[in-house]
Amino acid sequence: MDMKIKARIKQVPEDFCVTEILPDRRHSDAIDADSYPQEGNCVHCILKKRDMDQFKAVSFAASVLAISSKNISICGTKDKKAVTMQRVSVIGCSKDDVESYSSDNPGLKYLGRSPMLHIGELYGNRFEIVLRDISTGRDELEEYLMKIKKSPKFPNYFGEQRFGAKRPVSHIVGKHVIRKDFRSAVLDYISLVFPEERENIKEARLAAKADIKKSLDIFPKSSYYERVMISHLIDNPSDYRGAFGRLPSNLQKLMVHAYQSYLFNKVLDAAVKKKIGNRMLEIPLFGFGMSIPKDKRLVQIMQDVLKEEGISLQDFRDDETRTLGSKGGRRRAFEAAHDFSIIKIGDDELNPAKIRCKISFFLKKGTYATTFLDTFFRISQ
Repeated sequence: MDMKIKARIKQVPEDFCVTEILPDRRHSDAIDADSYPQEGNCVHCILKKRDMDQFKAVSFAASVLAISSKNISICGTKDKKAVTMQRVSVIGCSKDDVESYSSDNPGLKYLGRSPMLHIGELYGNRFEIVLRDISTGRDELEEYLMKIKKSPKFPNYFGEQRFGAKRPVSHIVGKHVIRKDFRSAVLDYISLVFPEERENIKEARLAAKADIKKSLDIFPKSSYYERVMISHLIDNPSDYRGAFGRLPSNLQKLMVHAYQSYLFNKVLDAAVKKKIGNRMLEIPLFGFGMSIPKDKRLVQIMQDVLKEEGISLQDFRDDETRTLGSKGGRRRAFEAAHDFSIIKIGDDELNPAKIRCKISFFLKKGTYATTFLDTFFRISQ
């Protein structure tokens, strides 16, 4: 497309609203107990959160329900700085427990009972997004948006949420994990500093580089996972595998998946630059059971990435615990936004003399709204 228009997203959480869509195509904000199954070993709810990390939302809800966070399962991770609605399953609580749940953020709404949910058990997500601080006028913007509506295809990169928006450390840790270097995995998770973190967190991470015991007194209670791993190391010096194991199992796996995603993005970036493939092209996700693509140009790109990273496909095996390995998979190189709609263009109340625009669209599961937006706009947050 022509020169990208500048726009700002997530100036306030309400600018980025995400509604999970169930496999039967129902929207999570439009279902209730009257239309939901009432038999099964898990309570099913709608979890609504505002400006909150997914894992913290689950941990908070679990603490209110007096259960382990491991008892709450989700279908997909949602954005932090956003207002999101999604389905969750809960083991170890009742309808009465949910109905007496006392928090609005995250909030829980009882649906019924059914089997435990698993990652990927959704059709997709519907987004309502406000673009602000737009760098052009109304007529130009409307014309530009109509071009997007006509051709909403985009490279299917994994978005920043996969790696961490303010602290993109997941793929770094994931590489250490597949190389079985748990010392580096734990120490990087605890001590790597990123510019957008709060100053007290930066101080704690820097302290951990010199004296990990001392850093425990500096890390705030909100840095729960760092504190848990440090406490384990104080009681069990040098047991870095055990310290990493103190993280929730889904978070441990997310690190490996984040590194796979990082590698996929590198392969896709090279394929886009070399104009390899079309909308139906699928790129393998690296793993020990990965299928080799037929396109020799794509094979060469993948071999180059492996060499550059200094890894092999067999590094993705986990013969010890069989929990942190990955056979690999496949992912479409290109996707498209569906049902793209311009809801309203008007004055931007947060940025004087600028305009704002509210749009909506649907993306299939595993596809990122930020990636779609980055394709067509010069996005800032």
